[in-house]
Amino acid sequence: MTNPYDPNQQGQPPQDQPQQGGYLPPAPPVSDSEMRSVAVAKPKAVDTAFQLWIASVIVGLVANLISFATAQDVLNKTNEKLGTALQQSSPSYGSAIFSLVILALWVVLIFQMRGGANWARIVLTVLGGLSILAQLLGLLAIGILFSVGALGAIQALLGIVELIVVIGAIVFMFKGESSRYFKAS
Repeated sequence: MTNPYDPNQQGQPPQDQPQQGGYLPPAPPVSDSEMRSVAVAKPKAVDTAFQLWIASVIVGLVANLISFATAQDVLNKTNEKLGTALQQSSPSYGSAIFSLVILALWVVLIFQMRGGANWARIVLTVLGGLSILAQLLGLLAIGILFSVGALGAIQALLGIVELIVVIGAIVFMFKGESSRYFKAS
């Protein structure tokens, strides 16, 4: 007679007894599309960065519209300070138009960043850094803008607001929770 509990005996485990030492079978493989479909919760810092970027676009748009209205006055005040060298010049609207095109592209990047695209976060950081430098250089002309009148003063203040908002947006994009979100996306 055989003993079903004898460890030296080979064969099937006894009926109504669990198999000893077994492991669960491996999980089926997961495709890339299934991995991407797992939603990563968007942190509050990314939403805050998104809102700050949108605010910077709105502030930049208003500042550009004001710059169209104040361009001739700014040119006249600059001519007064520099002398007659630029008396025959006319205002250049090219930079304001270029800024409007950049703002449109900026909006596309902002929405890509909000969706978790790390490349958009990097591009926004580079463009934001350039914007910060431009705003800091623009502070050199703040006296001229204030001397133009109310619109010039508003334009100068909007430049300062935009500077602060862009710095805030960049900071929020690189907070720890944001970095984890972009890494997972």
